[in-house]
Parts: sequence; C-alpha cells; structure tokens
Amino acid sequence: MSRNTTLRVVSLTQSSGVELNAYLVIDEKPARIDQKLKTLSEYVQQHPSGWKKRLELANLLYAMGRIEQAVEEYRQVIDRQQPLIGVRLQLGKLLQLMGQEAEAVAVYENALANAGNEATRQHICGAIALCRGDTQAAILAFESAASLEPDNAAHWLALGQVQMGRGDAVAALRSFDTVLSLNPDDVVALIDSYDASQAVGNVRQAQRRLSKVLEVAPGDFRALKRLADTRCRMRLVSGEEGKQTKKIISSVLQQAPDAADARELLAYYHLFRGESANGIGVLERFTEEHPNHPRGWYSYGRCLFHTGEYQKAAEAMLKAYRLYPQDCEIYRALCEILPLTSPPAPLDPPQPPLKRGELEQAKSSNCKGGTPLEVPLFKGDLGGSNRQVTLTSIVEEMLDLFPERWNVWTTAGRVLVESFQEIERGCGVSVRGTQLEPQLPDAWFCHGRVLALAGKHREAVEALAQGWQLLPEDGSYLQSVSAAVWLGESYRGLGDEVASWKWLEKACQFAQELMEFDPAIACYWQGRALLGLGDVTEAVEAYRSALSRRLLYPFRGEVEEAVKRLKGKRRKGDRAKA
Repeated sequence: MSRNTTLRVVSLTQSSGVELNAYLVIDEKPARIDQKLKTLSEYVQQHPSGWKKRLELANLLYAMGRIEQAVEEYRQVIDRQQPLIGVRLQLGKLLQLMGQEAEAVAVYENALANAGNEATRQHICGAIALCRGDTQAAILAFESAASLEPDNAAHWLALGQVQMGRGDAVAALRSFDTVLSLNPDDVVALIDSYDASQAVGNVRQAQRRLSKVLEVAPGDFRALKRLADTRCRMRLVSGEEGKQTKKIISSVLQQAPDAADARELLAYYHLFRGESANGIGVLERFTEEHPNHPRGWYSYGRCLFHTGEYQKAAEAMLKAYRLYPQDCEIYRALCEILPLTSPPAPLDPPQPPLKRGELEQAKSSNCKGGTPLEVPLFKGDLGGSNRQVTLTSIVEEMLDLFPERWNVWTTAGRVLVESFQEIERGCGVSVRGTQLEPQLPDAWFCHGRVLALAGKHREAVEALAQGWQLLPEDGSYLQSVSAAVWLGESYRGLGDEVASWKWLEKACQFAQELMEFDPAIACYWQGRALLGLGDVTEAVEAYRSALSRRLLYPFRGEVEEAVKRLKGKRRKGDRAKA
C-alpha cells in the first residue's frame, strides 16, 4: 500500500443475515465518482459483450464499497475473458469477506488451474486453505510462495496476517518487517506491525510504527482509530488534550459511521471521562441500529463488563456468540465474564458438546443461510434463543474449534483451575499454549499465572522467568510490570522473601515507566507491588490514583475492596524506611 492508496471501511451482510465490517485497500481514491459510475454503467449496457469497461466498472464499485454489485460485475468479466488471474483473486477475496467460502474456493480453484507461476499457485493454495479453515496449511502455502518470490511483498503480507490471526505475533512481526524492508511506506504492513509489536510487548516500537503510518497516511481510518485508542488509554480525555482526542474520534466516525469499532472508541472516551451511562448508551444504540452485527454486541458486552455490569455483559456477549460462533475472541470474553455473573452461570452442560465435525457443520450452516439463533450447537432439543449455554460448553467448544491458538489453551486452563478447581487438568491444558508459541512472552506469563492460581508456585516461577527472558529489551513495560508482580508473589509463596522483594521493587520501577502509556493500570500494578512490599500507605495512595484515573472493572472492584480493607492498616504495615 503506497502513498497513493487508501483504506475504506464497508459493511457486509452475509447470507445468514449477519452484518460485518471489512477493510478494503483501494489503489487510488476515485475522482468524480458519480459521473464515472454513470458513464461506465451506460457503456456496459450499450456494449454488454465487452469486458474492459465492465472491469473498470467493477473496480469503481469496489472502490465505492458496493461489494455485492462489484462481485456481480467481476463475475461478468470472468465470463467474457477467462484467463484474468488477478480478477479471479479479487473476486475470491470478496466472496470470502461475504462469508461465501464455497463459492470463493471454486473461484480460486479455477484461478489455480490457469496459473502458470508456481509462487502464484502457492499463494492461491493458501487462500483456499483459509476458506476451508486450515490455518496451518495456509501458512505453509504462503511460506512457500514467499520463498519462491522473496521480493513479492504480497506473499509476506498474507503470511503475516495469517500468523497474526492465529496469535503467533512473533512470527507475524518478522513477516511484516520483511514487507517493510521491501517498502518502508506500506501502510497496511505498518499498521499490522503496530498490532504485532503491541502483542509481543514492545510498546515503544509500536508507537514508532504508528507515528510512521500517520506521517505516510495521516487520514487513514485504522491509524486514526489506533491513535484515538492510545490517547484514551493515556487518559487524554479532558481539557485541550481531550478536545484533540474527540476530534480524532469524530474523524474516525465520519469515515465509518456504521463501524462497530468506531462507536466503541466513542464509548470508551466517555467511560474514561467518568460518563459511563453515555458510553454504554453509544453501544446500546448501535446494537439497536444493527441487531445482527456480532462485533456490535461484542463491544457492548465488553463495555458493560468494564463498568461492572457483569450480568448484562454476559447477555450481550451471548448474543454475539449466537450470531457468530466463529469468533475466538467471543469465546474468550465469555470465559472471562460468565464466572463473574450473579447468580453464577451454570457450570454443567445440559448436553455433551458436539464433536468437531458436527461443530464445523453447524458453522457451515450458519454461513449458508437460516436464522443464526436456530443453528443447533448442542445435541438434543436446544435450538433457538432459549437454548442453555454454559461455561463448560463454551470451554469445550473453544478448545475444539480453535486448537491452533495459544491463548485459547491458557484461557481454558485458567477457567478449569479457578471455576472448576480442576488443578491438574487446568495446568495441563494451559501448558499447551507455551508449546504452540514457545517464543512468545505472553504465552509463558499466562501459563505462569495459571500455575500460581493453582498453588504451584515453583513451576509458576519457572514459567514466568522463561517469559521474562523472551521480552524485548526496550519498551515492553505493559507486560513486564504484571510479570514482575506475579514473580514477586510466587516467590513469596515459596517463602523466598529476598527474591520476592527484588521482583516487587522491579515492578514498582516498571509501573512508573508504564505511567506514560496507561496510568490507571500502572497505578493498579504499583499499588499491588507496594502492598506486597508492606507499604500500605503508598499502596492505598496508588490504588486511589488508579480509581481517580477511571480504572475499569474487574480491576476496579478489586481495588475498591482493597482500599476499604486497608484503611485501618495504613500505618501498621508500612515497610521500614531505608
């Protein structure tokens, strides 16, 4: 994506009725669109057997975001001019976005039969594998294409995006860096590398990548969205800084008023200003306007969760799940929310979950048509909106559907340990995450946390220390502060006060450095570390500072309880002055 390209956000309605947002890369923003559309439309009506002007029309419709119409015109072009590989790839991609995977595979296979270049053939094989849900085969195919044509950025970009999709941020970052070595101004690769840098914990590198995007494409939707999110996390939401943040959010909303993540930005802007009702209202209205948009319900559920409305959050997230049971993050969110509902969500499944083949059939049915709420995900008569979803069923389905994602295993392990007290099974499930991503610090940190919650502090220290060794040298404070606290707490669990003190002191140092990026979370971890060090007075002050900066739930609930509990102990437990 060069300086002459732009990104467009469009809304797509799948055959099931589910509404999704998609990002389209456009080579150049067309000028005089209405006039061009009228001229081209009249021409193809007068010359229906031609294909060149029809292709121009299809490309123009694509640039305008009229995907269904563009798809029809691309089909007409292919009928008239068979060997056009590029058009077939474009058509296949759009069919994928529309949830018509079977049709996309047919288009890709036809392109494969006409492709003479082996690298192109491998790239097409990767696209086919993605349509069939075989992520590993897709990675192998894109790797083969990249090795055959190492100077072709398209292969590396596709590879990195698939790696990122399965949670392998370390490998994805390498792929995106290769794209940037070929074209330092590639906006898509810069934004993707920003996300990957955040995922591996390199916050400062992520900020540099975002600054580069804003320099190359200052009006890019995804760049502005990430900038606004960063500013909100930094709590730049009041005064002159707040006005600037609101201006950026307004620009994002102007570009994509029907995008769920754009409305989500506005909602959290209100939350961080202490206007929770306004924030929740933004997303509640979005779900009313777009009742079949799973991302809207997901964002609404997360917002409710972060304001402590756990029961309502579960209801919203379950609506997202019933609309779109193909999204791994919806499952992980339910694993976080359901244990906190009151009364607690039912823990025993009313019926055993479907096997992999049956689940895949249910997913396929949801893509092909019918009412999403009627897709039977469990054996027995549990169809419709009244079927019971339990924490057990969510965990088992999640493991069955997304076995290649490391964070699914650590999430499931934590649920098994915390909610079911299945210690050995939970730890055994969690370790799978580190086996899938042995070079990712977060995989080790999350597994270490599961071990600590299980009371296995020696094993927890080993896992956390392994993750610490993998952290990048500069700017990884988002992960290092929590990891340092966990190490300090586990060493205390082992009775090693010297090591515990050392790590908690480190956590205080990292928390101070984190203030620049997320002051509320930084104050939370600082307070937790100070409490471990016995400095009750300073811990309470740090906790109160976190609350004043609009710390979100569930951390907020923990901190509020801690402040109440510690009020009478502020002087008794203070650590000795040096």
